[in-house]
Amino acid sequence: MAFLDDLKKATKNIAQKTGDMVEISKLNLSISQEKDKINKIYSEIGKAVYEQYIAGNDVGFGEKCTVIAEHERKIEELQQKILEIKNVKKCHSCGTEIGKDIAYCPQCGAKQ
Repeated sequence: MAFLDDLKKATKNIAQKTGDMVEISKLNLSISQEKDKINKIYSEIGKAVYEQYIAGNDVGFGEKCTVIAEHERKIEELQQKILEIKNVKKCHSCGTEIGKDIAYCPQCGAKQ
């Protein structure tokens, strides 16, 4: 009889620990979701600060904003090289890729 009692206790213990692990996993997931929300807000704040920097306002992060601007210039250069390899250009109005010799954008009709 003692063996069965011990087995019941062990089974209850395992069930409790499993339930605890599931609850901990759910809580960790909730924590992760909340951190993701915070990171999204941080990103929005950073974007707003950078937009103020671009507009010419002193935001106190000039050095970091300058680095971002350098990376953006590099991206633009790389994108331009891709356009050259593809032998196309971007429409000045809508940004659609079009042939270099096209006079009017087939997407928006803007004169090139």
